[in-house]
Amino acid sequence: MARQPADGQADAFNIPSKYWDIFNESPGGVSIATDPLCKIILHNRKASRMLRVSSGGDFSHSSVHPPKVTVYRNRIELSAGEMPMQRSGRRKVDVLDEVLEFVWEDGHRMISVWNATPILNGEGDALGVLAVSEDITDFVLQERRMQADKEFFENLAAERKEEQAKLRIELERLDRLNLIAQMAASISHEVRNPIATVRGFLQLMHQLQPTGQLSAHYELIVGELDRANAMIGNFLSLSKSPAADHRERTGLLEAFNAVMPLLEADALMTGKKVTFEPAAVPPVDMNAREMQQVLINLVRNGLEASPPGGEIRVGLFEDSHAVGFTVRDEGEGMPPDVLERLGIPFFTTKGSGTGLGLSICYEIIRRHGAHIKAESGSGGTTFTVSFPKDA
Repeated sequence: MARQPADGQADAFNIPSKYWDIFNESPGGVSIATDPLCKIILHNRKASRMLRVSSGGDFSHSSVHPPKVTVYRNRIELSAGEMPMQRSGRRKVDVLDEVLEFVWEDGHRMISVWNATPILNGEGDALGVLAVSEDITDFVLQERRMQADKEFFENLAAERKEEQAKLRIELERLDRLNLIAQMAASISHEVRNPIATVRGFLQLMHQLQPTGQLSAHYELIVGELDRANAMIGNFLSLSKSPAADHRERTGLLEAFNAVMPLLEADALMTGKKVTFEPAAVPPVDMNAREMQQVLINLVRNGLEASPPGGEIRVGLFEDSHAVGFTVRDEGEGMPPDVLERLGIPFFTTKGSGTGLGLSICYEIIRRHGAHIKAESGSGGTTFTVSFPKDA
């Protein structure tokens, strides 16, 4: 005997009993409404299983008591009138290949594709709607998992690529530091001693002939020898052993106040300005002379980068994790690829120079267990040096 829909709905839908099995046992989901507003929609076994109702049950968002399920199309929630069967009956048009995602209150999720067509009489009026549906949940969820995996591995590859680029830069920096250390070991004795001898004889000759045509030349030669000696000192600073540091608890304010007049004079000579913004911050363990050298190098770099009339601002700060200082200039800024290479010996964007100034700063800060960060934009560049607070 043929099975009938629940609650005698076969009679309400005028479905002859002999056709009920064909409707109910169809391998695909089949749904039928006998009014254009789709207030009652009868579903066969396959569609009922998808919609979580008994076989032959009613499931319609247009009913007086709509089901407690949210439906999405392209991640946008649909109202009753936007459902495929309701649109088909109201507009008397076919609705094809519409993918809907049903989400129940208990978290159950079902994704299906729907095709709906209006049932028209001879005059073209809509009497109801017929729809077929198919559950594609497994396929779509698998596709989403594959897409998520693809994005994960793409992001992982990008991160690894970025890490490798940073590692290459760091290895390049270490290779150059190692080369400098080897050079410094020989330069210290092989070059500095002859320089000291030549400088001493020049000073003696100048004393024997304090005035005359050669006086200015003596001063020029001695100045150049001093500059060469300072450059060798820079090399030695980069190869310095951390054990050679002499540190004590010192205030940044006290250390920087001692060199600010020098920096203000440098700025005045170039038609620019250095502003110090003091603040009461806790002292830190540091070699005051080395940290003064860091400040001098950063400020002088900022003066070179800033336009005429520009201002360099030096400030102290303290937060919950660190104590430190900032140096801000008003230059044109630096692109990201230059920022990544800052601190590498011999790397410079200047027309002249060795590229050792920032390398010395970075090495001193590294030896102190502190951190340096450079941020740059069209309004200038800011260097932030921070000492972690004691735990």
